[in-house]
Amino acid sequence: MTTRCNSHSLFEKCARFLLLFIIVPTYAEQACDPSKCPGPLKYYDSLGCNPVYEKEGDCCAIRYNCDKLKSRSKNKCYINGHEYAIGENLREEDANPCDIGCFCREGYDGRASFTCAIVDCFHGPVEPNCYLKHSPDKCCPGPQVCLDDIKDRPKCEVNGKVYLDGEYFTDESNPDNTCYCQPDYKGKNVEPFCKKPNRDYCNPEFRNPSNIQNNCAPVYYTDQTPQKSCSFATRCQNSNDTVIHNHDEAKHAGPNEDENMTCKFGNLTMHLGDELSQSSEDFSSCMKCLCEVPPTPTCQYLPDKECPFYGNI
Repeated sequence: MTTRCNSHSLFEKCARFLLLFIIVPTYAEQACDPSKCPGPLKYYDSLGCNPVYEKEGDCCAIRYNCDKLKSRSKNKCYINGHEYAIGENLREEDANPCDIGCFCREGYDGRASFTCAIVDCFHGPVEPNCYLKHSPDKCCPGPQVCLDDIKDRPKCEVNGKVYLDGEYFTDESNPDNTCYCQPDYKGKNVEPFCKKPNRDYCNPEFRNPSNIQNNCAPVYYTDQTPQKSCSFATRCQNSNDTVIHNHDEAKHAGPNEDENMTCKFGNLTMHLGDELSQSSEDFSSCMKCLCEVPPTPTCQYLPDKECPFYGNI
């Protein structure tokens, strides 16, 4: 039997249904997913750079404002917005569990940075029916926990996967959290099961502020996502680096060019879409460095099959 919208009340119901049918998919399609935005977003976030959007309500930033980093004193250390004098110890509020004996000192290049004690989490063999317990507030595993039967070790179920007491798991809703399975876990990623680090492990200001001041670029493995991942290294300018211009030079010529919409790599300037040259003599040939979202280029290793350097070794 076919229903017709031939009465006023029935017409209103049909109209609401059609409106809902049209609006809901449109909203889902327009929902913002920052993980789909280009650029080294985790790097910018860890440095506290401010996103700049072309217009209000946009999902992806067209650039980031990191100007405050350029005004840093070379004789001070910085973390979490806090300033440290040379010789000053890292305060507990800014320290993570493995930040032991950290203090601000003058670096080899004259710029201050933090240095910490080397941590060795050596432990002897684990006894039968025992295991070493990890927790978010400790650097090294321990103490040793022993049971009459190791099968009685407490378990946690997280997103359909089972973890044993002391095992690390990922908080998908907040990847910055450090989480370990512990007894009485009820599915809530709060302390003592999970804890957000006191300082962002991705922040290069802690140990390598010179890389920021020298306009070096974060480098990512092939399978990393620059939107969410910490860079594993940095690439700084060398004498062989040149810029491959992929932009329309006519649009970027003249005094009206917006310098904020360029990437800086050492003393080189890259426009949107520009790449760094790749040497055929070292592993930079296996790396693509692209100006996606200023002011820092994104450098990521290519798959092995796309790396010409591997053919020469």
